[in-house]
Formats: sequence, structure tokens, C-alpha cells
Amino acid sequence: MTLARPSRRQQGYVLIFVMAALALVAFIAARFALRLDALREQALTLQSFAAGRTELESGRARALYWLSTRPFGLASAGFADELPLQLNNQPYVMPGGAWVRVQDARGLMSLNEPHRERWLTALMSAGASFEDANSMIDVLLDYTDTDHLKRLNGAEAPDYARLGLPPPRDDWILSVDEIARMPVWSANPALRQRFSAWVSVTRNSLFNPNTAPLDLLKALWPKVSPDQWDLFDRLRTTAPFVDAAAATASTGIPFPTDDSLLFHASNEMRMQLWAPGLPMAVEYTLSIVPTGTYAPWLIQEVRQADRFVTPDAHQATVKFPDASKDLARPASSTAPAF
Repeated sequence: MTLARPSRRQQGYVLIFVMAALALVAFIAARFALRLDALREQALTLQSFAAGRTELESGRARALYWLSTRPFGLASAGFADELPLQLNNQPYVMPGGAWVRVQDARGLMSLNEPHRERWLTALMSAGASFEDANSMIDVLLDYTDTDHLKRLNGAEAPDYARLGLPPPRDDWILSVDEIARMPVWSANPALRQRFSAWVSVTRNSLFNPNTAPLDLLKALWPKVSPDQWDLFDRLRTTAPFVDAAAATASTGIPFPTDDSLLFHASNEMRMQLWAPGLPMAVEYTLSIVPTGTYAPWLIQEVRQADRFVTPDAHQATVKFPDASKDLARPASSTAPAF
């Protein structure tokens, strides 16, 4: 019996079916390839993130060891016979690639004890009106006091409720982020963002110009010329000033000689760490407490910070101080660094 040969039309259907099947297989294969590439990239990202976290933890341990074993001087931490760690937000690179910078909290303005004259000048230099600046200070004071009496330009719980904000703490401010929940402050995000780099949650109003950001100093003393600030910055880098009289004599800047300034670093600081592979830096608010129960430091807050800005290619990279001499250092070596 002779089998009938398929017609041309049937042969055309078979060809179309085969081509469609091949196209489907190619499409599925391409999708699988894209999926595998995405999984590979995700694995590399996770691996890079894990490596970054490892380096960050190592860098934190190295920085905390240095800070808890060194005396504090006018603007740095370290013994007299070694390169000190500057406490003015200077970026340092760690041996493993992590970056760290430490800012003395006394070089910032206190949210818990706002010095009215200083704050008024800084707020107005940053663009606030006189009325808003006064109101922002009164709001801070009402937020931390324990009574329910409203200052002239301040705010208490009913004012917060009308704006849909949580009520004031009526206690110490624990985080810089709390200003975003305060009347007047919440309506000025640009000013609030700038001030976040200038303020701390310390519980006294003492201020150290040796470690203060230069842009904050310019805001506090807006009538001082740029040349004077450049001179002040160069001199405090090589030999920090011991008091206001010495700083004024060298630069002509009219620093007040009252008790509001203290040209010496404190044991409270803000430490920021970042390592390659991490999308954001990690910021620690901490105090060095040699008599601490669990460690010679106390970390009050850990928060995500903006991306760490490393020095440009034309800027010198500063390496984190080397503590390898500690094994040979006598226990009585406590000379302060300057």
C-alpha cells in the first residue's frame, strides 16, 4: 500500500509549527539567560554588601579601640608620640578599605541646651527669618522642658496635635531626627537638613571652635572675613588654640571670653563609617566612658547617614592612625595629644 504524500499546504503548516516552536524555545532560553544574569548580579551585589559590612564592622572596632585607649586633647585623640586622630570630621581610610570620620560633639551646637544668641545668628545666617529663628528656639525649649507652659513663640501638645505631629517628648532630645517632628522645623526641610550636620544631642551648651565645621563657624560669626577664617583654619590644624584669647590674638576673630567656649575636645562624638559595597554610611552617636559596665564606650544611637563623601582624586588620602605601638607602650604613658 502506498502512503499518501502530504500536500504542500500541510507541509507549510508543519514548517510554521516548527518555526514557532523554535522561536518559543529561543524566547524561553533568552528569558532564562536574563534571569540567570540577574541572579548573578544580585549574588555579586549581596557578596559586595557582605564584604562591605565586614569591613565596616572591622573599621568600627579599630576606631572604638583607638578612642577608648587614647587621651583627648584640644582637637584630637592620641598620645604625644604618635599621629593623633583628628576629631573635626576629617575622613580617614582604614587598612581594609573602610572610611571613618569622627566629629567632636562639642564642635556642634546642642539641641538640648540651645544658646539663644548663638542659635539666632546661625539660623538667620542659614536663611531663617528673625521670627522663625526665635520660634525654632522656643519650640526646642518647649519640647524638652517638663511643664506644659507655652513660650511666646513655642509649641506644646495642642499645637502638635493641630499639625498632626506626635506630642513633644518633655525630656532630653535623643536623636537629631526629632527636629523633623517639631512645629516650624517640620515646615523647613532645607534648613533642617543643613542644621542636622551642625547639631548634636549633648546636654550642655559648651562649644569648641577647634573642632567645629568651618561653615558653622562662618554662620555663627558672619561678619568675620573669609581671609580670617582661612587663617584660623590653617592655624587650628597645625596647633589648635588653647582658649578664646589666643585665637583672637592670632586671627582677630572676636571670640567671646565667657564660659560658653571651651577649646578642648569632649568624650562625646559622632562617628560615621562607610565601606565600598554599601549604599549608605552608618552613623553612631557615642560617648567614651572608661568606667562603662560592658565596654569603655556607650553607643546612644545608630542611624543611616548620607553617602560618605570620600576625598577627590587630587586630595591627599589620610590613613587611619596605626596602633601597632601599643604592645610596646608602657601602661603609664598618658601624655595628652594636642
